[in-house]
Amino acid sequence: MVIDTNNNLTPGSASSTRSRNTAPVAPSGSKATAAPAEAATNKENVVLSQEAQRLNRLQASISQAPDVDVERVAALKLAIASGRFEINAERIAENLLKQDDLLG
Repeated sequence: MVIDTNNNLTPGSASSTRSRNTAPVAPSGSKATAAPAEAATNKENVVLSQEAQRLNRLQASISQAPDVDVERVAALKLAIASGRFEINAERIAENLLKQDDLLG
């Protein structure tokens, strides 16, 4: 009786390499092998466009603004309580259409 230990597989075939336990090795000089301290020193400069800078300034001013205009709320409450507050449906509709144009 003859036992074939190669199972008729050649060394370079896909079937013979499946059972090998080989770990991938990163090529020398790649970023994967760089130490964290080295990676931190490789900083890139980023330049924001004028529009991005303007948006940053707007965001900063919005974040500093109060959420509620207390004086406006008090004036509206007084106008409603005294019956002087009038609803202008045309103005509301125009503003809604403007909002829709901005969003869409």
